[in-house]
Amino acid sequence: MPYATSAANDPGELLDKLRLFAQGAGWSIDGLRDRTAKPGKALSLNAAGLFATFLTELTGGDGNRPPPFIGVFGHTGYAANANPDVQSEAGAPAWSNYLQGPYSAVHFFGRSAPRPYLHVVLETQAGTFKHFGTGRLVTAGAVNTGQYVYGSQWYYDARYINSPDDYHHAIAFDDFWANFMSPATRIRADFDGVAPRWHAVSDSPSDSLRLLCGWRGKTSPISLLKDIGHSALTGRAPTYPLWCAVPRGADLYSDIGHPPDLRFIRLDSYAPGEELVLGDDRWKVFPVHRKNGPAGTPNSGVYGYAYRITE
Repeated sequence: MPYATSAANDPGELLDKLRLFAQGAGWSIDGLRDRTAKPGKALSLNAAGLFATFLTELTGGDGNRPPPFIGVFGHTGYAANANPDVQSEAGAPAWSNYLQGPYSAVHFFGRSAPRPYLHVVLETQAGTFKHFGTGRLVTAGAVNTGQYVYGSQWYYDARYINSPDDYHHAIAFDDFWANFMSPATRIRADFDGVAPRWHAVSDSPSDSLRLLCGWRGKTSPISLLKDIGHSALTGRAPTYPLWCAVPRGADLYSDIGHPPDLRFIRLDSYAPGEELVLGDDRWKVFPVHRKNGPAGTPNSGVYGYAYRITE
């Protein structure tokens, strides 16, 4: 089952729906249980040697970063101990905020081969979206693992909520971000004999575990392409793989790959949830947060993601 749409009332029910979808997509379920560290649920699963745990967190945050949250972290193996937050070689979670239910719709995208992934698009209200998931990169170079986890955290201060290029927002696979919230993208990229080696987007250029990716920042791999809009003749817009890179010292950076079946797209001429047919491919497109909108309302302009529907 590579794609399914559903509905859910709250984060707990959403994890249970994700469990059922993941099973149909070829993933093995290790456990769905109550968390002991904080109120919430934890769903642990694996496919093709890739292990991940999705967490719900119902409290915390503040007015700019409201709860409830859903996070996801990667690890190796599965320990059925009392605390589901503790797993071997685990990276830190990537969180999504303000996932209040009931949801208008949930879109699941998943595969277990040739590269496993689970991508979730959650419509929290009509026209407003959140994105989170995990998977393995289409890797470039001698990089092991390539597991990624991502979320989406919008910063709800009234001064920034309708500024999609503002660095207060932590956007999936985009590194133009400052430390107002935790990183929304983390990738395990073991190389040069160092393992585990989890990289994350960072606001420090000297961070040796910095992750470069995205389109908003001038140093991001596809920044120069984000300003290319749709074709005035056909109304169509190109999609771009979400390239990721890591520092190798001496101000040098190496590509490590991009997530499969997930791309950046401008939505100038597309509606949220619209399906595009490109040759033999089918893609569904969604805003990063919400497409445009009046002043003072949260929106991400025309920035969006395209998810490929595999058969």
